[in-house]
Amino acid sequence: MFYCERCESRFNATIAAAAGDCPRCKESDGVASPLRFRLFEPAALQVAGLRPGRTAASVSPSQPAK
Repeated sequence: MFYCERCESRFNATIAAAAGDCPRCKESDGVASPLRFRLFEPAALQVAGLRPGRTAASVSPSQPAK
């Protein structure tokens, strides 16, 4: 998924390859804001119990049930 750092709109790879810059920012404000690739969405990380900047290896496992 590609996203705009300025307006936080998300775009698929086809739009990102064709436009290069955020089409919404360019049309509404005339600003060229590059689209960035984001492998994992923050919401997906939160569901997995991770925070941005942490890896699965750095997360301590839950205490085992007795």
